[in-house]
Amino acid sequence: MYMFMKRVSMFTFVFLFALNFFPAGLCTALAQDAVPVSTVKVRVHSLETELDLKGEIRAFAEITVYSKVNGVIEKLLVEKADMVKRGDVIAIVEHRSELAQRKELLAVVESAKVAIRQAESAVRVAEASLSQAEAQLENAILEKTRAENLVKDKSMPRQRYDAVIAQYKVAMAGKELAEANLTSAKEAVFQSKAGFARATAALEQLDVRIADFTIRAPISGVISARFVDEGAMDNPQLPIVSITNMETLKIFSQVPEADVARIRTGTRATISVDAYPHEKFKGNVAIINPKLDSKTRTLEFEIHLKDKKALLKPGMFARVILHLGRRKVLAAPKDCLLRLPGTGVYYAFVVENGIAKKRPDIKLGISKGDLVEVISGLTEGEEVVVVGHGLLKTGTPVVITNYKKKGGKVQ
Repeated sequence: MYMFMKRVSMFTFVFLFALNFFPAGLCTALAQDAVPVSTVKVRVHSLETELDLKGEIRAFAEITVYSKVNGVIEKLLVEKADMVKRGDVIAIVEHRSELAQRKELLAVVESAKVAIRQAESAVRVAEASLSQAEAQLENAILEKTRAENLVKDKSMPRQRYDAVIAQYKVAMAGKELAEANLTSAKEAVFQSKAGFARATAALEQLDVRIADFTIRAPISGVISARFVDEGAMDNPQLPIVSITNMETLKIFSQVPEADVARIRTGTRATISVDAYPHEKFKGNVAIINPKLDSKTRTLEFEIHLKDKKALLKPGMFARVILHLGRRKVLAAPKDCLLRLPGTGVYYAFVVENGIAKKRPDIKLGISKGDLVEVISGLTEGEEVVVVGHGLLKTGTPVVITNYKKKGGKVQ
């Protein structure tokens, strides 16, 4: 009897303790065999749309430099990892014979200049001679006209008249000779100028060739590889150095066909790499391929960014987050979702009139923080179970407790 009373007292104590410690709803649930759960309503939320992608980091430009001429590399002025600017001299190929040839051509050019000056001087002399001859002819014509009039009046002897006519013919011949000399002098000027032009063109052509013996950096960047040494024989088939421009980097990535309409030039991107897990690099979509890859059904695009800390290296694997802006979507807490083992199929429990009901095959969209977009399977305003769904099946009676932890998150 004593033991029985002792057990009754202990049960009463435990029962009273439970009444004081647990909320009334939970005690009611225990009394009715209902499962206590916490729920949240499915609502429309404004979520930032993001795409998680993978990419590869590449240099903005990488160029292998070749020589245009054959010859021995006389000077090699760069080492691997050296920084160069566009136009800096990288190497010089031996070209003494070309320099000697240039001196000869310079002499020819100077001779052509002298010939032009002499020919132009001859033209001026010929022009003066022609002017003199024209004056003499003009005077001879006047004398001839006067003599003809005097002969008609029989006032001039025939002998005198013949002398005047002879002087006229000499003046005419002198003018013709002066004209011929002027024409010849002008032709000499033309030929001299043509010779000067040919010599100048040959000199310019040689200067272009000589310039090819000095190899310059076509872009600014860092010497990423050096393939030859000073004194080596060079030819246009052998590379000399590679230059990589890493001031700006390119991240190549692909977006699935379904998301093609969501990406555009200028879209913000956040880049992360395994080598620097705590670093975030900001960039923007700069180039979008106008054509999809027919095999993978993806669209390639480029993100350009400047790495001021010089941490990123070409060839690194990158994780890419594209920020596509905010949009209003139907969303539910991730805690309400359960997944069928070994599948990607999600389901959840909703509460209707105190009864749990399973909602299978929920289609999901974007996620942000604790929320995930619900494309189908749930409707706005439904109460979804976020705590206690492990004990549920369709038809299980439930009681909603909705306790809250510190920070306001339901348990």
